[in-house]
Order: sequence, then structure tokens, then C-alpha cells
Amino acid sequence: MFVPWPADQRAQTRVRRVGLCRFRPSRWLALVLFGIALTGCATAGPESVLPRPGRGRTPAPAARFELGQDTFAFANLVRGEHPERAVDFANYCIVMARAASQFYRFARFAPGEPPLAPGEYTRLGREVMAQRPWEAPRRDGERIVIPGYPDLYTLSRAQEEAIKTAFDSNLLSMIHWRTWRVALPLGAGHQSRVAAELVAELDAGQPAPLMITNFPEPDLLNHAVLVYDYRPRFGGVAFLAYDPNDPDTPLEFRYDPATRAFWVAGLPYSPPGRIRVFRLFASPLL
Repeated sequence: MFVPWPADQRAQTRVRRVGLCRFRPSRWLALVLFGIALTGCATAGPESVLPRPGRGRTPAPAARFELGQDTFAFANLVRGEHPERAVDFANYCIVMARAASQFYRFARFAPGEPPLAPGEYTRLGREVMAQRPWEAPRRDGERIVIPGYPDLYTLSRAQEEAIKTAFDSNLLSMIHWRTWRVALPLGAGHQSRVAAELVAELDAGQPAPLMITNFPEPDLLNHAVLVYDYRPRFGGVAFLAYDPNDPDTPLEFRYDPATRAFWVAGLPYSPPGRIRVFRLFASPLL
């Protein structure tokens, strides 16, 4: 039986409540059949691009996504964690993972310039989030300038309400049309291809929004994260992701070439085991 992490590692894993985007996947037969047709075209065997012992990874680009710098300082809350009180900022995991990537690709922070009024940061935040998230990072001269702060983490800590206002409704996280793929089986070929794509994009310094799911397990896990790094580990590849629900702690999951599947350690809403992943905002359609 495959064990996703050695026993001692699982014991050391900090148990934390990974926030679930509490939407339910569509079961429309037409979408499922269409998705199966798409995944059936996936190529298999990308393990050759995955890091192996003795093989170095591609040299790091000049800029690389950093937790605690390129992430939001505030968390996407989970209503189930706080039944005793109203939660005013919840179910934003998809749009937060997308927005962190958009700020990284399309914004430039200018701490030497004078700070602006809160309403201006809301306007700039909306402008950044209106950019097409699948496009390549822009050159410095083409980026949207954010004055008064050195990075996204500092900005969102000082201007929390202004940046939260820029997100508008959480409807896109709860019923986003891209999430219908959680109902698909997503076979080994598709998962292998996703692992290869992640490695290639991370080597190029481009973080990737990702959906992780174990549907239809009773302890449902449907969550969006932003993958920003990887490392060889336990015979496979461990990916590190920005978790909108816990901005200061990386969420780690692993791709295993032997099973050609992704695995995650135990989570409060999901037992340790196999998960399925798929790209978000990688193209206009997916």
C-alpha cells in the first residue's frame, strides 16, 4: 500500500483546517463527457522532466515568488471554523489564488513613491485583477505601479479593507464555471501532464493557480491554491503552494511518479491520501 508520506513525517505535519470552497461540482452529463474527452487526450510519461537525484533543476530566475512577500497578509476564512460569529470574508480561495498570481505577473511596487488614499488602492487592485491571468509576466515598464509599499503582503496588511473591497463578491469562488472538472476522474495521464507543466512553469519563475480535490470523499476537499515551488522528496516531487486560508504556512502536496498521482498528508476535512489536481486560469477556457 502506498503511503503518501513516511509515518514520522505525517506525525510531524501540523494539522490545520484547510479552507474548503464550499461549492458543489456540477454533474451535468454533457460537461463530464466533454471533460473525459479532454483528459483522454493528455499525454503520459512526463517523468523525464521531473527532478531526480543527481539531476539539477533549471537555474532560478532573477525573481521568484516568495511566501510572506507576494501573498496577501489576510486569510480567506472558513465559516465552519467560526460557527459562533459572523465571518465577513470567506469563500474567496479561487479569486485570492488568482489575484496573488496577477499581482506577481502584472504589478510593480514602488515603496519610494508617496502612499495613496485607500480608494486608490481599491482601484489599482481591481485594475490588476482585471488582467488576463494566463498571460506571461510583463516587463517592469509595462506593469501597473503600486506606490507606497514594497510588496503585496505589506500592502494588504496596511490596506486590508481597501484590497478586500477590490475582490467584490465571492460568487466566483463558490460557483466558478472552471470548477466543474472536480467531478471528473482525471486519469494518470492527465495528472502526469499537470506535474510536468507545474515543474516547467515553476522553473520559469511563474506560479500556477491549482485546484485540489478529493471529490466525492465524505470529508470533501475542494480548494484553490497557488503553487510557487517544488523540491525532490520521498522519491517524488513535493510541491509548495500559497494557501489563501493560511498565508504564512505553505501547503505541501506530492506527485508520485510510481503511481502517477498526487498525494497529500492528513487534513482536518480530508484523510491522508490521493487527490486530483487541475490547472486554473491556464488559458481562456480552463
